[in-house]
Amino acid sequence: MSIDADPTAPADVPHHSGALGELVRFLQVVRLRKWTLVACLLVAGAGGAVYYATATRIYESSAEVLVLQTGGNVLDQRDATPKTIQDQMPTYQRLMLSDKVLEAAIKSLPAKHRIDFEGVPKTKWTQSLRSRMSVSSARLTNIITLRCTSKNPQTAAFVVGAIVESYLRFMAETNRNSSQETLLLLTRKRDEYAQILDEKESRLHQLKSQSGILLSGTNEHERESHILAERAKKLNLALTDAVQKTADAKAFYEAVAFAVNSGGDIQQFVMQLADVVGREVLLKELGLGTQDSYTLAKIEQELIADQQSLQNLLGKLGPAHPDVVQLESKIAATQRYLSNRNIAVAESIKQLSANELGPRLLKMAAQRYQQAAAQEEALRQQFDQAHAQALALNSTLAELQRLENEVSRIRKYYDTILDQMKNVDFGADNSLRVRIVSEPKVLLFPVSPKLSSTGLLALALGTVVGLGLIYVLDAIDDRFKSPDELKWLLGLPVLAMIRQIRETGGTGIQQVLTYARPDSAESECFRTLRSAITFCAGDTQRLVITSTEPGDGKTTTLANLAVAFAQAKKKTLLIDADLRRPGLTQLLELKGPRGLSQVLRETAPIADSALENIFHLGVENLDVMPSGPRPANPSELLSSERFNDLLAWAESIYDQILIDAPPVLAVTDPAIIGRMVDGAVIVIRPDKNRRKMVVRAVEAYRNTGVRVLGAVINHLGDVGQEYGYGYGYGYGYGYGYGHDDATDPQTGGDDGGDDAHELQPVRRAA
Repeated sequence: MSIDADPTAPADVPHHSGALGELVRFLQVVRLRKWTLVACLLVAGAGGAVYYATATRIYESSAEVLVLQTGGNVLDQRDATPKTIQDQMPTYQRLMLSDKVLEAAIKSLPAKHRIDFEGVPKTKWTQSLRSRMSVSSARLTNIITLRCTSKNPQTAAFVVGAIVESYLRFMAETNRNSSQETLLLLTRKRDEYAQILDEKESRLHQLKSQSGILLSGTNEHERESHILAERAKKLNLALTDAVQKTADAKAFYEAVAFAVNSGGDIQQFVMQLADVVGREVLLKELGLGTQDSYTLAKIEQELIADQQSLQNLLGKLGPAHPDVVQLESKIAATQRYLSNRNIAVAESIKQLSANELGPRLLKMAAQRYQQAAAQEEALRQQFDQAHAQALALNSTLAELQRLENEVSRIRKYYDTILDQMKNVDFGADNSLRVRIVSEPKVLLFPVSPKLSSTGLLALALGTVVGLGLIYVLDAIDDRFKSPDELKWLLGLPVLAMIRQIRETGGTGIQQVLTYARPDSAESECFRTLRSAITFCAGDTQRLVITSTEPGDGKTTTLANLAVAFAQAKKKTLLIDADLRRPGLTQLLELKGPRGLSQVLRETAPIADSALENIFHLGVENLDVMPSGPRPANPSELLSSERFNDLLAWAESIYDQILIDAPPVLAVTDPAIIGRMVDGAVIVIRPDKNRRKMVVRAVEAYRNTGVRVLGAVINHLGDVGQEYGYGYGYGYGYGYGYGHDDATDPQTGGDDGGDDAHELQPVRRAA
């Protein structure tokens, strides 16, 4: 008999979860159930073949129509562009499917081309024809493509031609006499806007006349200005100059008055005043004008003329010429006269006493200041009046601006209407043109059904149905399908695969296969498991064996593994730590008052207490510590420090320590024990355990920090069969005190008497 085992299983296998893990697992399921998928594909293929052979052949014909717009929106030339006609293509497409076009086309069809209307009420012929038509237009083009299907290829082509002819007649009737209507509309609009424009321009001219608007400039960008505004600007400039002159006259007057009153030098003010009022006027005011101003001016003019003549003579004659010398002497005499006169005037001013010059100079400065102030006041009054009048005109100017803008806008619209009227005159009845660019043709190849499309559809349908059926079957049968699937989902190596074991027929240790029939093929599975554990990385001296649910065979697996270790000359200790349902104790018939619970409750030294509660079954290198009396608090006992001390003592005595623990999902005891040992081995029955439960158990074990060495697949059937037979096992959380072992004396029950073999405890030095 062949043995299914994996002696070289790796110590660590990557754990895959999430979407990728589910996908890989599902692909494995598909591989296992590939014949289901093949059957669905065959059925779908057969259905597709039947459909293709029996389906009615449908033929198609098409035509293309070009739509051109030579005009546009009658009120906006910008609408007559290619973009406009492209925007209107959906409208033209809808018109081709309109009832009026289709009804006219149906009326033109002869009886032999009405085969598609057989069995259809006449009132629904239009709807039936529309359902067999399709109208489309390529993006950024003015071409409409019309397609129609029929049971007969000649009928398809004839119907397309009839629809196109009906559409052309409809468009021609719609556009007939459109130019006359357009021209009439434009004429009414032109007259309306002409009247409005005349009214606005008359109002504008009237308002300009009333407000006194003047135009300056000669080109088309004339600048408008108002009389009052111009006058206010000029008065403002004059007022500014007058204010400055008044300030200067006042400052001069105050300076002269201060000099006169303080007895200062007033000669400097004489020349300043001469620059303002004139030298002769000043001398006359001071009583020094003894020479005739006319004579003085004439002498100065003669001096200038003589100087000019001298320059001319020097250009012709030498400097020693008598005429040149004579003219130079005359010029020098004239200059001396003028210079002496200035000196004489200055001397005359100096000879005036302070009492005479000061009052005269102060009077002249006062008169100058008074004249400047009077002129400033007069200009200020004129400016204020002009400014007030200009402000009052602001509302009129705003109204003028509004009217001008409105007149400009209406005139532009009026000019646009005139241009449109010219276009209508030159291109009457040509605003829209529709032409056939591709005639309908008779195509003898059907468009439905297509062999390629039918085949692809059958393939897709068969694949979808097959995968869906596999998914449903997999959801119903939630068990592991292969060791690879188990390793992939759990992330654990498969340490060994154990076939279904036949009963040995003995009692106690005789029920253990590796002891009763050590040379059998089934016993080799447990030696394979022993080797796999030995080759695992890290320490494996202290191991706990558990399962997902009760009945998975963990106790049987543990007992056979212990015998296999003992046969390998390893001193082995078996501990039944399942204090609730001690399967190992029942298997080996060791029920009694002594055992693990007794050791954990005693206060005696751990070595003495352990030796009192360990039994030897007659197998070399193998000792057993049963569970002992049933305690009321198994979790508290297993999590105590004394249990840890027990393991430490056993580690110093034995080469291998194997602990039987309750199922992982039933109670917390396996997690408590798992944290105290080197590793854990999980026994799984694929024919019984559900995937979700096993995954949950392994995850729960990992989350508590327990090192899981791997899994043992137990209870395999015949070679080549899939795992499982469709039955399950519900356990819930009812795993508890369901055995009939001896009752703990401390709980008030009886001790249960002697064990079956009356075995004596092992007594050896610690």
